[in-house]
Amino acid sequence: MVIFKKFRVLLLVLLALLVVPFSSSFSKEEASLGSSFSGASTDEKISILAEEVERLRNQELFGGEIGTTNKGFGPAASKVYNTSKGLAIGGYGEIFNTAYLAGDKADKSDAYRGVFYIGYKFDDEWSLNTEIELEHVDESYLEFAYIDYDPKSLDGKLGFRAGLLLLPLGIINEIHEPTTYHGVFRPWVENKLIPTTSRENGAGIYGTLMDGKVDYKWYYVTSWQQPAATKKGAGMRDFRGKGGSTVSNHFANVAKLEYHVNDSTDVGFSIFDGEINPSGVAKVNDSNASVRMLTAYIQGEYKTIEYTYLYHENRFSSVGRLNDQLTSNLHEKFGTKQVGYYWSLAKDIGAHLGTDWYVAPFFRYEYINFHDEVDASAFENSDYETQYYTSGLTIKPIYNIALKFDVTRYTDKADGGDHRQLNIGLGYIF
Repeated sequence: MVIFKKFRVLLLVLLALLVVPFSSSFSKEEASLGSSFSGASTDEKISILAEEVERLRNQELFGGEIGTTNKGFGPAASKVYNTSKGLAIGGYGEIFNTAYLAGDKADKSDAYRGVFYIGYKFDDEWSLNTEIELEHVDESYLEFAYIDYDPKSLDGKLGFRAGLLLLPLGIINEIHEPTTYHGVFRPWVENKLIPTTSRENGAGIYGTLMDGKVDYKWYYVTSWQQPAATKKGAGMRDFRGKGGSTVSNHFANVAKLEYHVNDSTDVGFSIFDGEINPSGVAKVNDSNASVRMLTAYIQGEYKTIEYTYLYHENRFSSVGRLNDQLTSNLHEKFGTKQVGYYWSLAKDIGAHLGTDWYVAPFFRYEYINFHDEVDASAFENSDYETQYYTSGLTIKPIYNIALKFDVTRYTDKADGGDHRQLNIGLGYIF
């Protein structure tokens, strides 16, 4: 018994020597570990070392375990919030292959994204969260980098955030890790109308009310940038400033409210409202167009059927001022109103196949019209009305890995405007 006890002490000491130097949450309290350890009895030393080993086993070395979202972010992006203190490292990636089923387009394979979340929890009130993204192997971006201040006395009802912020618009802009949605590609409504991922420099508040039933966010950020000349009016992606040396003559209000109806149902609303900053061909003293973006959605599960419905619209004011500085082709200018919506259904049938893997067939329909309304500065373009039909399969052998297969058909009213493609993807989070 004595020999076994000594062997257990020796084993714990060796483990401690191996792992303690790499502990990311080293603090003043832990700095005193050496002195308290040296003066402790044998049983106290065993207890101290056992606690340290257990802490590391619980993944506190590089953040808490993945499995829950926090503050409206994806599971991997939430790691810094799920750890008690110190360094948190996570990330995600996605690789895909697209085969076009008709036409003469070349098929495409792409290591699309490799993302690293690096966060640091300074204490119970202050934390840092960052996302560094590599796209297409050779492009790099800082997706977000912000400081949170969560006063203990406010108990999560009010927090403060500042830095390069992901805008709380729709669903995908904040929660876009590939294991969290169906389909190899993100919904096109939340790619073209809501230009995912959108991020801008600014500050704001967030919190949870009504015993966790309601989450809210409000940010004041640099507003959209005027796109360069000759840009077409079929999308919003070129309006993003992305926080990199952006013009800041005008700021925008961005807000989101999400109500948790029950454990499986969420209803959300978001708004963006701001004037468009001058850049490119626009002058600082020019009159400015403005845009208001509105989103409403519901997502959840009903009798084992997963569902999502999202509606979004963009309304421009003084859009003629914007169009005057863009393309001269009236059919390619911006309308006064853009609309889009999508719905999707999915069901996990893994149990029916005799496996504990998540195996879910799904279907998603999307509609986008960039010229739902136009003014005298543009002509209505029927080619800007597009529909997407995506059906496929999502397989998750474990929570962190998703294998995706789908066929997408998209149609518009242009000549030859009926396209089909087969997509295969691999996504992961850690």
